[in-house]
Amino acid sequence: MLHTKPATTGSAGAPCAGAETADLDDAAVMHLLAADDSESIAQLATWLKANARTYAPIVIQAMQEESGLSPEAARAVLDALVWRTPADGETTLRVLDGCLDVIARQITRSLDEGGRGAVSGRDDALVGSAVAVLTSNRPARHSETAIDRLAQGGPGGALVLARAFDAVRGGLRLYIVRRLDPADVLELDDNVVASLSHSVARLAAELESPKKDVAARFLAGLGPVQRMEASEIDTTAALEPGERVFHASWGVGIVVASNDESTTIDFGSAGTRTLLRAFATLRHAG
Repeated sequence: MLHTKPATTGSAGAPCAGAETADLDDAAVMHLLAADDSESIAQLATWLKANARTYAPIVIQAMQEESGLSPEAARAVLDALVWRTPADGETTLRVLDGCLDVIARQITRSLDEGGRGAVSGRDDALVGSAVAVLTSNRPARHSETAIDRLAQGGPGGALVLARAFDAVRGGLRLYIVRRLDPADVLELDDNVVASLSHSVARLAAELESPKKDVAARFLAGLGPVQRMEASEIDTTAALEPGERVFHASWGVGIVVASNDESTTIDFGSAGTRTLLRAFATLRHAG
């Protein structure tokens, strides 16, 4: 538990805007960890950064409380985790595992409620933070623990792993293929399925048996995806401002500007990025 001086709180128990965020007491921090409004999450992010080496115990406690850890708070903790590891390896693993579990379950709920492939801007931000953890420079055991948790998280976890696939270290790609259930992938948008299928096929071409057989079994589980090839945008095709496109790592974005050499796309929570047309694999997002 953290032992810090009491913070001034409002009638609902939330810290007042004038409180010193770095000095919040345990009750105030627990309130922030259960919150989902932007003001509370911003305050939580500030507190996490100020207490980078000591926040892990209270985050773990929040995971065990009835009020729990909100998906938005889990995202803030993951962002802090990318910035600096909070404690010893075992404690970090517990924080990582718990936050990814919360996020995967939230995204899966949204997919269940919104229909196949439907992800809101809010959930896209959750995906982005989970992908950032997977693609950061972490010990192999941490990355494998994260993959294991996401692979158990249904379609929500599968979406994170699919988005991260091309950006993770080479050895982790095969680990994802070993752990990921094709049935969860097939609950996702056609573009996600097609992109992951093509990436795994490229990986399989680099492998020899028995590793190659692992990738082949995964692809067989996805079934034929050739019908999706038509959605891939030719690198010489004109892109118009306002057009919706899909990128394997950053999801759906809106074209801001484009010419023969590069295109600038607003990917929402993943940021605005300028990509070289000759090397960017984009698909029509509808």
